[in-house]
Amino acid sequence: MKRIVAVIMLVAICGAVETRAEIAPQSLSRLRQSELIVVGTIKEIRIQSERSRIERGFGNYDWGIYLTLDIEAVEKGQVESAEIEFRCFRIKSRRSAVEYLTPSGHRPIPGIGTRVRVYLNGKNQGWTAVLPNGITSPEANDDDRVWSGDGLTDAAELSQLRSLSYTVLLPLELWGVLVVFGVPVAIISILLRRRARRRLAGSSVAEPRESSAAERTKPIVSD
Repeated sequence: MKRIVAVIMLVAICGAVETRAEIAPQSLSRLRQSELIVVGTIKEIRIQSERSRIERGFGNYDWGIYLTLDIEAVEKGQVESAEIEFRCFRIKSRRSAVEYLTPSGHRPIPGIGTRVRVYLNGKNQGWTAVLPNGITSPEANDDDRVWSGDGLTDAAELSQLRSLSYTVLLPLELWGVLVVFGVPVAIISILLRRRARRRLAGSSVAEPRESSAAERTKPIVSD
């Protein structure tokens, strides 16, 4: 039974990795349709666990990754201060395998001190980088460089985030399988073990009785 559960868990984890429905990187022309485009240097990274904004069912969580940017230039839109905070995310956990069929988050999300161009939407709800590649290098001025990341890499803080897991250890679909098939198998296993123990106990009691009967019927030989 333990081996079966281990195999199911392995399948579930592999399924989560393989079944993500990623959004294709946006072209430069699509990125330029953003509400706000700014160039600046990342000043601070703040990470917190929060309810998913994509899969809104209870038990679905994302890592909210908030970057503070020191603004050097505003290429589109308006911003009132010299710095701005905007949100990115990565998946933390999902309740089910089906709910992993959503974008896994922004890529790349560079570290503090990196100079970037950021494409943002959502002024009224808080600025959010365009998915999935709304953070580019300032020199990324064609589709190839925008799609490739142009040498940008993830911040070191992101490597410590636990992700691609299930909120209740296994996906809900597999809990259903375990209830339907695993519980009856466990009950049958318990009953068979009890039956085997009773047989063993019965045979151990029968042996002394047989030996006693044999001694009573043994003929007595006198000298």
